[in-house]
Amino acid sequence: GRLGNLMFIYASVYGIAKSKGMVLVVDTNDLIQTVFPNLNALAIDSAFYFCNSSRLVYERRACAYDIDTMQFDNKKNTTLKAYLQSWKYFKDVEKEIRRQFVFKQEVQDKAQAIINNYTREYIQHSNISNNLQIIGVHIRRGDYLKPGKIAFGYKVATKSYLYKAFKFFRSKFKNCLFLIFTAPNRVDLKWRKYHMNGSDVINVDANERDVDMCALSKCNHTIITVGSFGWWSAWLNQGMTIYYNDVVKPNSYLSRDFSADMKDYFPSSWIGMQ
Repeated sequence: GRLGNLMFIYASVYGIAKSKGMVLVVDTNDLIQTVFPNLNALAIDSAFYFCNSSRLVYERRACAYDIDTMQFDNKKNTTLKAYLQSWKYFKDVEKEIRRQFVFKQEVQDKAQAIINNYTREYIQHSNISNNLQIIGVHIRRGDYLKPGKIAFGYKVATKSYLYKAFKFFRSKFKNCLFLIFTAPNRVDLKWRKYHMNGSDVINVDANERDVDMCALSKCNHTIITVGSFGWWSAWLNQGMTIYYNDVVKPNSYLSRDFSADMKDYFPSSWIGMQ
């Protein structure tokens, strides 16, 4: 899976394991191990073979909290075949997850340098530095525009949503700088170049995904569109988060994966707009 999906799986399984007095096992070569060196899990070689001899537990809905997913015997090795994309699975271990989801120092240094460089450049051109609020914006469109994804129920954020989110922060703070991050695919880069403009808007060159996520987490606040990468960037950020609350086509296959109010997926402190 991609980084955001892996983070949901790790955080949720860690929360479930903790609540049931079990040990979380991950493969030494798992991507999440290479991104976050502080994980508090038992790392073993060939966890895949270990998992083959365990009992499988599935989820009902990928983006909703389901108490039944946790009703299994904690005395047996168990593999959860699930996405587990709900903050409610790890709400009781939030502090522990924040301690574990710390990027390598070299990644943090790169991310901080990105923010510093763009901020410095903006201040030089605008002469605005007083109480400057850096807003990290993550845009994901490309893969969500594929016919199969659209048919399944995926939607992408509109430009009017993003403009509304910009307006929210501009009215809240006197001086804002919006740093726009996106995946380095042609569709997203072209859309961003065409629609994301303004004297206080800068389009950031794409970096490795962990560097981009780390940079977003280091901004003062975040605006996110769709996908788990943006979700985790905002969760790690801890400033104010504006999210797109029209992410799913009603009555689609995808809509069945969420709770009706989507509160299992989006934390209540975040602000939804469309």
